[in-house]
Amino acid sequence: MNISKNFCTNNIPKKNKPIQNKSYTLYRDSNRGNVLAMDYSRPVSLKQALCNVRDDKNINEGIIGDKNVINRFITDLQNSKQTQKILRRKVVKLAGYGSSAAVFETADGKIIKLTDGNHIPLNRPRAFFDVPVFKKGKSGKTHFYLEEKLYQHAMPAFWVDVVRDMIKQSDYKIFDLYEYDTHQIGISKEGKLYLLDAECAKYKTIFHALLDKAKRNILKRL
Repeated sequence: MNISKNFCTNNIPKKNKPIQNKSYTLYRDSNRGNVLAMDYSRPVSLKQALCNVRDDKNINEGIIGDKNVINRFITDLQNSKQTQKILRRKVVKLAGYGSSAAVFETADGKIIKLTDGNHIPLNRPRAFFDVPVFKKGKSGKTHFYLEEKLYQHAMPAFWVDVVRDMIKQSDYKIFDLYEYDTHQIGISKEGKLYLLDAECAKYKTIFHALLDKAKRNILKRL
């Protein structure tokens, strides 16, 4: 999903002049000029934040789909009683986004990740290297994940190799996680390394996915 590399960080670059709106400030990438983060002066509902992302012309068209994805997030989550609560959750920051995902930091220090479709490739089981999830759900094509907040400040590049080894040990294929890709990993308060984007670890083939599913079904019956 290629989440923006400022996902879940506290060190928002401020080299370019921030764009100040009534309730939030936008911070731009010092090189490319695109918006990296939206910082609120006070907590707002997730629904309000999504509407701001959708409607603010300073947030690059095409980075978050064509913003129809954001609109679908709102519509899908409103259509289910089980997911309406997540729209009322208070957030303080748009912490990152990609072509089919948006990531927000909550007022109580967690992360809400919204994705267009299942974030887990071929619905593989969550592995020990995946970010801990407190709650998840879906409505329509929209999936949400309430996750632990991770940090990325001054992360050494060799930690990427550590996470890559974790993925290999779990017999998954590494995808879109290259040397120096520190934006794809994060560290918890307890000092544990995690992979931020679950799509970077995939089954080697469809056959491996089917075999793993069959094994898990057998174990459930025992």
